[in-house]
Amino acid sequence: MDKKLVMYVFKQNRKLKKEIKQLRNLINEKCNFKELLTVKEACEHFGFSEKTFYRYRAMGLKVVQKGRNSKIYVRVIDVEKFLNK
Repeated sequence: MDKKLVMYVFKQNRKLKKEIKQLRNLINEKCNFKELLTVKEACEHFGFSEKTFYRYRAMGLKVVQKGRNSKIYVRVIDVEKFLNK
């Protein structure tokens, strides 16, 4: 094969790989499907304060906490269901 043709194909391949990587990053950035959120992330995502979060928790919002003093997580689906009550 012609050397120029081989170099052209390699360059195009490299460009396509770079574009695919950029598209993957963009998709991951725009479609952040994080299922579990920390208290701070949940407050930022849904637009309420931490005090309101703990009030919702006392009212029956389901949370995930592995141990007595471990981090508190909440499922996005549970918060949406609680807010739509």
